Amino acid sequence: MQRTLARTAATAIAAAAVLAWAPHAASAEPPQYRADQIAQREPAGIVLAPGETRTVAHVGAAFVKVRFDRVELGERDTITVAGPEGAESSVYRAADVADGELWALSVEGEAAEVRLSDAEDGTAASARVAEYSRGLNEAELAGRPGETRAESVCGRDDSQNAVCYKDSDPAAYGRSQGVARLIIGGESYCTAWIAGYDRLMTNNHCFDTNGEARVTEVQFGYECVRCAGGQTRTPVKVSGAKVLETDWTLDFTLFTVAEPERIAHLPALEVASEPVGLHDKIYIAEHPGGKPLRIASASSSEPDGLGSRCLVGDEQRAGRGPGTDFAYLCDTEGGSSGSPVFSRETGQVVGIHHFGGCPNQAVRMDLIHPLIAPYLT
Repeated sequence: MQRTLARTAATAIAAAAVLAWAPHAASAEPPQYRADQIAQREPAGIVLAPGETRTVAHVGAAFVKVRFDRVELGERDTITVAGPEGAESSVYRAADVADGELWALSVEGEAAEVRLSDAEDGTAASARVAEYSRGLNEAELAGRPGETRAESVCGRDDSQNAVCYKDSDPAAYGRSQGVARLIIGGESYCTAWIAGYDRLMTNNHCFDTNGEARVTEVQFGYECVRCAGGQTRTPVKVSGAKVLETDWTLDFTLFTVAEPERIAHLPALEVASEPVGLHDKIYIAEHPGGKPLRIASASSSEPDGLGSRCLVGDEQRAGRGPGTDFAYLCDTEGGSSGSPVFSRETGQVVGIHHFGGCPNQAVRMDLIHPLIAPYLT
């Protein structure tokens, strides 16, 4: 992939035309979102003229993510997508296009500016804004229906924003920096984590094909600035690239990303080869509900006499196969799928979270390890 990132001056992307949509909240009946939605896809159908900048905007959107089709680029032609004043500017080239289509990385906020450039290299550059994905805002996220099976908060939600652990548990916070939010197909979400250089893990039920990997956005550092919440950091964003290994029964997908060098500074998490034991202390770094990074370490739902830490309550529980999982009462939600479950004793990833129901469940990493070990050397 040859996409490059650069900040550009506002004058370089002055909008020649504006495409603006009003929020759905203005309609008589508010839209109904699925429990697994983080964004809503909206049609556009705008043909781009070379040299012209267009603005794709949606009032109240948390982010804007643009999909292009009918793309034809020569070796020196480009499509640029940026936020206001050139923020989060991304440049895409012919190598980034698959079958005439391109999902650009998201831009935080209500608007994205797109520009098609024709370098007169023998190919007439062309592209169409087929649609865009608008990130659901806080009110829309809060209005989604709850999930029944996928993930669960057990009693009181004892998870906290990850930054709350920065001083009190720097090891847990440090490992959480290797955990990412996924936006899949511009609409749904999961969690993923780094298992090695250009080796990332999520659930098989999140995605399992190369085509799905290519339209998955991987965001690191999407977390609150303060423990109390509020302002979030702008994440580092890369696109998925290729599925290396996936398994339905063990519900995992090992995949790569485009531009792995952009996340090379982030920690790779150590994968356990040994099983967990009953009452082992654990914690989970996750993006529940697609929200900023959180850590579930304490649990007020543990049985009397076992303390307030998250514990393994059943070390061999049926998942997609007999005995493939272990169970716990750590708090999770939809979007936590794919999250690493850490051993508090060793710091290793001992499971990959995938089910709820209180107890919630993770696939045992000691069963997954032999299948992915050849890729981690």
